[in-house]
Amino acid sequence: MKTAIAAAVLLAPVPALAQAAAGAVPNGFDRPAQAAAPQARPAAAPATASAAQAPDIARSEEALRAVIASAQGTGFDYSDFTTGLGTQIRQQEAQVVPLLKGFGAVKTVEYVKQEGEAQMFKVTFDNQVTEWLIGFDAEDKIAALLFRPAES
Repeated sequence: MKTAIAAAVLLAPVPALAQAAAGAVPNGFDRPAQAAAPQARPAAAPATASAAQAPDIARSEEALRAVIASAQGTGFDYSDFTTGLGTQIRQQEAQVVPLLKGFGAVKTVEYVKQEGEAQMFKVTFDNQVTEWLIGFDAEDKIAALLFRPAES
């Protein structure tokens, strides 16, 4: 059963993040690259996981697992994020951390596709199935991070 509350972290201006906490999540999945597109990286190939994409997918999955683990543990490690994203996450941490902890343990993390310069994953927790986008800037900091309940 999906929770009634959904949360979005990043890819939206602060007022939209406040809406997320209230349950009206903006659909940042439709245009994630516009909001946090790092300009230093070239566009990647289509959504199929080729050998050339594999390192980016593996790096993205590793970073995503680390973000979730830290949020469910002692809290976000802000050194992993760009300054702007870190600021946005700090503003929503009080709502997002309890939500993530309520999802339970991570069961699976599955690569779905590339969205612009970000990678999309389906993360199945004990109590929730979610979709996540994660993207990096030229300095390899997390510049894009968004999650929502998975669509049925």
